[in-house]
Amino acid sequence: MAAAVSAVAVMVLALLHERARHPYDVFQTLVERGDARLVRVTPGAVYHAVERLERDGLVTAAGTERCGNRPERTTYAATDDGRAALTRYVTAYLADEEPTHDAFAVGLAQAPHLPVDDVRAALTARRDRVAARLATLRARLDEVHAHGLPRRYTLDAEREAVLLAHDVDWLDAVLADLGSDRLDWHAPVPHDALAALAERRRPRGAAARGS
Repeated sequence: MAAAVSAVAVMVLALLHERARHPYDVFQTLVERGDARLVRVTPGAVYHAVERLERDGLVTAAGTERCGNRPERTTYAATDDGRAALTRYVTAYLADEEPTHDAFAVGLAQAPHLPVDDVRAALTARRDRVAARLATLRARLDEVHAHGLPRRYTLDAEREAVLLAHDVDWLDAVLADLGSDRLDWHAPVPHDALAALAERRRPRGAAARGS
């Protein structure tokens, strides 16, 4: 069984499952379909992914393709092992078997260490950026649906729009609470409460082993 690959490689493998393509065509298709919003996509990342997939036996050279006066370029297609691997990878992603760490959540957890004005400024910038992204995504969804693209191809964007809308609402509420000081930002650090929380989260038997 091939080792786990990056999210970019999974997206590349999916396109090569559709039909044989050369790597730059894969890159252009990812950009045209808006998939670059999901992961960081560059030509270099795509070429690296194709090399990794070929090394793992998940894709293979399928032929050559010429565009205008440019040199011939090798096209690649998914192998039987690649199609099986794609099923495993996508199923794992859908089931969230390998959750990732959210940098924003880490920032929120450590935000009490910052002055309230810094937190408000950072969250305001994030709120405006998320709202702009939401507006762009909704416009894009309206456009592709108007052209008849079935909804099953836009579930990822649909979910993202819902999450972004929720994020904007939540950020608006937090910013309002920061503005009215309902979060008691300047109150003393609750050492006793934090110590009690840490004790509750300590694995059973840890205290005895440490004594």
